Amino acid sequence: MSNLIETLKIIRPVNCVLAMVGVYVGADMTWLTPAYYAVGVSALATFLVCASGNIINDMVDVEIDRINRPDRVLVKGTLSKRYLFILAILFDITAVAIAYTVNMEVTLLAVVAIALLFIYNYHAKKIPVLGNVIIAFLAALTFITGGVAIDYDLAFYLPGPIIAALFAFFFHLVREMVKDVQDLQGDRQVGIKTLPQVIGVQKSLLIALGLFFLMVLCTYIPILEGWFGKWYKIITVYVVDLPLLAFLIFLWGNPSPRMLKVGSLLLKLGMGLGIIALWIR
Repeated sequence: MSNLIETLKIIRPVNCVLAMVGVYVGADMTWLTPAYYAVGVSALATFLVCASGNIINDMVDVEIDRINRPDRVLVKGTLSKRYLFILAILFDITAVAIAYTVNMEVTLLAVVAIALLFIYNYHAKKIPVLGNVIIAFLAALTFITGGVAIDYDLAFYLPGPIIAALFAFFFHLVREMVKDVQDLQGDRQVGIKTLPQVIGVQKSLLIALGLFFLMVLCTYIPILEGWFGKWYKIITVYVVDLPLLAFLIFLWGNPSPRMLKVGSLLLKLGMGLGIIALWIR
């Protein structure tokens, strides 16, 4: 039982479930009646790919986590790297196998996601900004996966899953930049060069703030075009956009460890609320 609990900790099921929900929202935004098998299987494949990526991430980041997150499973040594690597590979193989039962497009997206996660964990995270962009792209890919599980063409029509993918890209890119500032000490000690090390904390947070402001402007497009209803506007503008924009301005002026942690949590909460806004739109 203790091994099961530790395994759940390392795969971070909350993040994986959010990725699954992204698939369902992407399917729903095609405006067609969902094909439950196709969407359900695509969502499960997404969960498994996400879980595998989280496992590999913790395996690669053990030394960083000794400084930044000493409570992580591998830092405590409660599970072996061999067991976790085998589990990650099994997750990826299963994800591709079940994605193949949906269609070739979903299968290809699963393979691309797996490849990008390996590239990110073993190489790209050491390159300023590139790692952030890959994670943001993968977050956007969950909505596209839901769309292509229903209809390839509709996945890229407006209004459709491409809108959610755009929002997810900006949202995750901003959060990854905030996390880079939060993890600055650990990254520096193990030789991982991130944007805050190159241009400084204040400039990095200013870029994150600018990207979030650009995303806020993009969220107004569906309102101005009349694509979505009042609940989208209420949640997106008044619950997510404006409060988070105000907080990021404050964070830029006061980047203390406590505020960075709060900012990371608020951005994750904002992602969840944004998904709800798109679902009930």
